[in-house]
Amino acid sequence: MKYYLNKLLEMKESPDEMAKGLALGVFIGFLPINGFQVLIAVTIAALTRVSKMAAAIGTHVTNPWTTIPVLIIDYYVGCFLLGRKACTPHVDFTSLSSLISAGKEIILPMFVGGIFLGTIFSVLSYFGIKKLLEKEATVVKNYVKSIRKHKKISG
Repeated sequence: MKYYLNKLLEMKESPDEMAKGLALGVFIGFLPINGFQVLIAVTIAALTRVSKMAAAIGTHVTNPWTTIPVLIIDYYVGCFLLGRKACTPHVDFTSLSSLISAGKEIILPMFVGGIFLGTIFSVLSYFGIKKLLEKEATVVKNYVKSIRKHKKISG
């Protein structure tokens, strides 16, 4: 987490651009499209002119340690929102139609839950990271001013 925060602080974009990019990445990170999250987030970031790097960083809300828990939570939240009972569907591996049907029973709630949770966490991450980045920018500006002021006094 510290590594990604430092990367955000090193970027040249405005705090708003970075916060929007991160929020976009977080939203995409909650969707069950593993393997394509960074590509999709960076593409959308380029089209919407927000920070591509921050969008890529935001997708790391799902990573090797969090992917399975996030997808499970997506599924249960999606089932709740759809008014469905969460259960493991019966899969008949001898029939392609059974596999597709079982997939639909899982994927739809995952997308619904992912959109819901992604929206909540992307909004929270936008405001949180924007405030943090603006605070850091102010600290840096004040530091630069104090150095310039000190140089004028001693120079």
